[in-house]
Amino acid sequence: MKNKKHAVPSYHTGHKLINLMKILLLTFSILVFLSSCGNKALTKLTVDVLKVGKADASVFQCGDSCMVIDCGEEDDGQDIVTFLQDAGIQTVDVLIVTHFDKDHVGGVPDVLEQMEIDRILIPDYEGTGTAYENFMNALSEHHLSAERLTEITTLTLGDMTIQIEPSDIEIPEASEEEYDNDMSLITTIIHGDMRLLFTGDIEAARTESWLASGDVQHCQLIKMPHHGRYNEQTSSLLDAVSADVAVICCSEKNPADDETMTALEERSVTVWQTRYGDVHIESNGQKLKVTQP
Repeated sequence: MKNKKHAVPSYHTGHKLINLMKILLLTFSILVFLSSCGNKALTKLTVDVLKVGKADASVFQCGDSCMVIDCGEEDDGQDIVTFLQDAGIQTVDVLIVTHFDKDHVGGVPDVLEQMEIDRILIPDYEGTGTAYENFMNALSEHHLSAERLTEITTLTLGDMTIQIEPSDIEIPEASEEEYDNDMSLITTIIHGDMRLLFTGDIEAARTESWLASGDVQHCQLIKMPHHGRYNEQTSSLLDAVSADVAVICCSEKNPADDETMTALEERSVTVWQTRYGDVHIESNGQKLKVTQP
């Protein structure tokens, strides 16, 4: 019987095996790198919804970036400045004025006077009343300009992505009805997997048009519109965003409507009200922590 010859790997076969191993190692390294990028820790986002009575003022901080949405009434301006200064904030990167009612724009002149403001975003309509006039005069006095938003605007601050949606409601000509609330800018803050919705004072007409737009997504947190006032679209809004947490800017004198509180309770939404103090929110991009110091 002849001895069987054992196959000896040729140079070319060994070279191919080495190359294959290199390719597999490189592929594994790329996958590990991409995985580590995807799991990169985000800079913590903090949001403070301030106790300013039946008015709105919210401060967002993410790393060195700061954004403010609304500044309460005239008497609240200095309190907001003090909060910002105590937090070590020297510059507000973005100031959003959702609409021109006095309980949202009233405190802005004090903030403009004492803080550096890089960018001011406002709705595209002319307001009325003393608070609006004071705001416009303050812009002129400090040689600042505000951007009137006419289309959806997206910007990035730190690890926050911010989407601001202007109203599509047409202002009725020579109307004596109050329309400012439905001109509110709607702001969504995206931080990792977390979405926080700030609705200004939108009422039924604006809520209905927004829900019909197809832009509505699930949010972990909603700042309830119009200080917790109930309207025929409130339940539809809550169903559409299916939030886990709601914040209501209200006061002991002007609490949220009972119907709103019932609608939130029926949907097992955890409710925080500024009537009891500032509401402090923290996001790590995967979950929210809400406290009321």
